[in-house]
Amino acid sequence: MNDYKISVEIEPADAYRKAKSDMLKAIESIRLLAPVQQQKLAEELLGTVGFANFCQLLDRYFRR
Repeated sequence: MNDYKISVEIEPADAYRKAKSDMLKAIESIRLLAPVQQQKLAEELLGTVGFANFCQLLDRYFRR
């Protein structure tokens, strides 16, 4: 059980706002990973081509 953290959160009821909140949380979680872990996760979830597109997305997001 040491690998988990117990938390209480309030979620928006609106599906769009919930999806937006979830996406921002996911991006923040990914940002906290080491670059090698980011690459491995993206390749597992998206494949090689998807990984390249994901990198471009993150690059655009963080350059704002």
